[in-house]
Amino acid sequence: MLKKKDILNKREEELMNYLWEIKKPLTASEMAKQLEAEGWTNITLCRTVQSLSDNGYLEVAGLEKTVKTYARKLTPSLTKEEYYSSVLMNRGINANSLADITAALIGVSRKNPREKDAEVIAKLEEVIASLKSEQHRDQ
Repeated sequence: MLKKKDILNKREEELMNYLWEIKKPLTASEMAKQLEAEGWTNITLCRTVQSLSDNGYLEVAGLEKTVKTYARKLTPSLTKEEYYSSVLMNRGINANSLADITAALIGVSRKNPREKDAEVIAKLEEVIASLKSEQHRDQ
């Protein structure tokens, strides 16, 4: 069973956001090389990777042979959306709050071009259709 702590610290969240963005498994060495310019040291990266692994946020997606050893290729064990929705649920926000949250997000997006509103509406319609489809299958 995963230990998963409720919320990631700043460095853990930064690393997870990076991994969610690139969408491919990496070894710790590859992560260190790519994040060095952003101020990550090998020690900080290794500690962060170890913490995320220990708490079930990273999983092994394969092995890569280096000169004499094998390195684990790691990938997030949950999506960005799954993580942030669990953070919200741990703070008392649940599915009943969805309509209010959506309205607040759309209200914020009013400052953006109308195309953004169309994207939000299309995505919400997609989610609603998916939920209706699941509901019909369960009946």
